[in-house]
Amino acid sequence: LLALHCCGHRAGSLCCRAALPPEPQKVVVHVVRFPDFTAYPENASFAAVPLEHQTASAAFNQYRREISELLVVQGLVSANDEAEADFLVTLDYGLRFRDETELVEEYGVIVSSQWATFTETHYNNYAGLYEPYETTEYIPSVTDVKGYHTETNTWYDRYLVLRMFDRVRSTPETLYPAYEGTVTSSGSTPSFVGVSTCLFRMLFRNFMRQGTEDTSILSETCMR
Repeated sequence: LLALHCCGHRAGSLCCRAALPPEPQKVVVHVVRFPDFTAYPENASFAAVPLEHQTASAAFNQYRREISELLVVQGLVSANDEAEADFLVTLDYGLRFRDETELVEEYGVIVSSQWATFTETHYNNYAGLYEPYETTEYIPSVTDVKGYHTETNTWYDRYLVLRMFDRVRSTPETLYPAYEGTVTSSGSTPSFVGVSTCLFRMLFRNFMRQGTEDTSILSETCMR
């Protein structure tokens, strides 16, 4: 709905303007997917396993449950025993930061406003000569760039990497990568958990689509 802001009566009428609602906040993400299944893995079993540094992570256990639910929606089945799973699923995630410095222009008054008096002449027909007279003119102030300063902002790159390894095509020495999906998102909030659900949903929105995708999701629907 549009809200009306009115400024009172002007020339006998009410002047009103519509106030547009603020733009909804979004989480903008970049997604890269590389599926390499021999066939769509419907009814295939999977087990989400921790990486070495995640074995004692409560956060990983939470993310594993969320990822498992999304894989089930895709038609896969959660295996009761890791040894019997058709696919092993790993989840890597984290946060990186970077500083960006920009040069910012500083604006200000470089010439103040003033009243200027000028002397001119006009011809007096009655006296038959030129006579001086003064005129006054208002000169507004002039605003322009007065200087520069630098501003440094810290941006946080949240990333998620989901991999699926095909046990059938693997060897005792090497696991065969059947799927890899990467999601990245940058923002000013130093948190992965805050946007984790957003990243999960964006990866699975087009789970089997190969290639890259730039997309977004409303923050209010997925932010923790």
